[in-house]
Amino acid sequence: MDKANFPIEFNNEIDDVKKSENEYYTLAVDRLSKLAEGHTDISGAAVNFKQPAKEHQTSYINEVTIVVYMGSEHIAATEKGEHFQSTLDGALNAVERQVREHRKQQRNY
Repeated sequence: MDKANFPIEFNNEIDDVKKSENEYYTLAVDRLSKLAEGHTDISGAAVNFKQPAKEHQTSYINEVTIVVYMGSEHIAATEKGEHFQSTLDGALNAVERQVREHRKQQRNY
């Protein structure tokens, strides 16, 4: 699955990560598409790749923020880490968990 049924905006500030042909872009689209599968509540998403500490000595190098638009509500997760793959996975895991919790709350409301 490489296409979502909603727009996904990618902002990439990391030179090593090329959004159009790389595995991270595909991974994010696949996971967000799977999250939306069978639901109509997600209207869009934004994925931001940053290296805020690129020239400074810090405990993390990469930052990934994912925002999922669900009607009038937005669900966001930010993960910071040394290794880009695990940072992206962490942000995706967090946003998936929050979306599932939101859906559960909506069903029980």
